[in-house]
Amino acid sequence: MAKSKLIVIWDGEDILSSYIKSFLAAQEGWQVVSIANKDGLVALKLAVETTQPDIVIIHQGYQNGPPNLPMQLLQDYPAIKVIAINLENNLMEIYSHQKILAKQASDLIAVIENEH
Repeated sequence: MAKSKLIVIWDGEDILSSYIKSFLAAQEGWQVVSIANKDGLVALKLAVETTQPDIVIIHQGYQNGPPNLPMQLLQDYPAIKVIAINLENNLMEIYSHQKILAKQASDLIAVIENEH
């Protein structure tokens, strides 16, 4: 059985955003909460505080917040992972406070190769 996830999406309420919400919500055990970016940064932070999600997804093209918003969210809520999606060039930036104990030199290689 898949591990349950709670995801908050801060988006611009367009067709692509709707597809992403539907795609994620269709995953077994995943719950998606959508916050319209027109409601502002305060609404996003309130949603994060009240729902305590595993992941926050921000659509970079619609961002009405500060340019360092992913890092600010990570600093304010260190337990979450922040994913910034740019729909114009299909790039995702992943931010997390992941800590990994290095037991041997090869652990550094594993982290770089994303095996950890």
